[in-house]
Amino acid sequence: MKVLILENGRLFQKILQDLLIELGCTVSCVRTGEEGLELLVNTTDETKYDLIIASQHIFDSSGSEFIKYCKNSDRNTPIILLTSEPNETLLKNARSAGIKDIFPKTNITYLKSSIRYYIQGKKSFDIQGGRVLYVEDSASVTHIVTNYLKKLNLEVTHFSTAEEAFHAFTDNDYDLVITDVMLKGTMDGLSLVRMIRAQNSHSAKLPILAMTGHDDAQLRIDLLHAGINDYVTKPPIEEELAARVNNLITNKRLADQVRQQQCTLYNIAMTDQLTTCHNRHSLTEYAPKYIKDSIRYDYPLSVMILDLDHFKQINDEFGHSTGDIVLSVIGKLLMATCRQGDIVSRIGGEEFLILLPHCNIMNAMNKAENIRSMIELARPTGLTVTASIGIASLNELHGVDFEKLYKAADKAVYHSKENGRNQVSADQQSLESSELKLTGNH
Repeated sequence: MKVLILENGRLFQKILQDLLIELGCTVSCVRTGEEGLELLVNTTDETKYDLIIASQHIFDSSGSEFIKYCKNSDRNTPIILLTSEPNETLLKNARSAGIKDIFPKTNITYLKSSIRYYIQGKKSFDIQGGRVLYVEDSASVTHIVTNYLKKLNLEVTHFSTAEEAFHAFTDNDYDLVITDVMLKGTMDGLSLVRMIRAQNSHSAKLPILAMTGHDDAQLRIDLLHAGINDYVTKPPIEEELAARVNNLITNKRLADQVRQQQCTLYNIAMTDQLTTCHNRHSLTEYAPKYIKDSIRYDYPLSVMILDLDHFKQINDEFGHSTGDIVLSVIGKLLMATCRQGDIVSRIGGEEFLILLPHCNIMNAMNKAENIRSMIELARPTGLTVTASIGIASLNELHGVDFEKLYKAADKAVYHSKENGRNQVSADQQSLESSELKLTGNH
């Protein structure tokens, strides 16, 4: 950005110049209106100034021609006025000269931040890699807007009907939807907005910019109620469209980053970092849901608890690093063995729990026996590792209380350990309940 400073104080001129250079601007400095006018008159379209920053002495005798030239010029170079003594006469002169931005000289910190924001806001937009779904049934408007968007380095997918656009929306990822309101076909732009917002996914929050040739207040209200993020009339001004599109896509990407960070933090909070299994916190969230679904839809639910035998001895003899490798290998083995929908959790130092939906006590025992055998054959770091396993299945004695189901499986684990370890035991009440159900079915 090329900036002209008109300031008669050398110190303040230097402050402004340093700030603008820091912001990447090319700066010219003059002290009088005559000097400024001489620079403006001799510029071409290629060398014209993008911004003028002038102190209030621009309105004295030396600046009258400068003001007149700026006001009558077809280049419409914006002017920022700096003043240390704002008064009604000065404000009136500024308004008549077409100056809208007035900043106080007295607060240097505020002045710097204001100019920095002003300059950065004037930078050209370059939204690399953005994808836009554009809906417009006018060929001429489509040509204009598409060219505007491509100047912003956006990839544009155009449809002339809302029906086609909605199908594309459901099958692809976009950064922005731009839609005309009045469209050919059975669905208009307002209906398209409502259908997008009704989706049960994060894509329902995609930013939407509505465009219409009718700047009607009630229409704007209806569009905002439907869920649009912004609104522009046709034909759009290129700079205005660029600013609105940039704001919408930038905010969307920031929201995407926040959502991704939330997912990452959630996974960290719910995952055991050593084994990559679920952790106890995750289990407390999933278990009640699994129990409620089991009761509601009347399908069996079993719990398997595995306790690695003599694990303390492994840590004591071979070190905790070897113990960690053993846990990691066993955790991955359990996850590879289980079905999609099973929840494998590490709930203690060497203790794992598996939730098994749609699995009755007998199937759970067969699965446990296979897992017990696989652990014994795995030999992580060359060591023979075994596991004592306990099984329990949800029945009327447990109700919806996961703690009761857990204690039943844990009791079965102790039974395996007391009987020599490296074996599978089932909760007796779970077996009896299963036998009663089988008898009842006959």
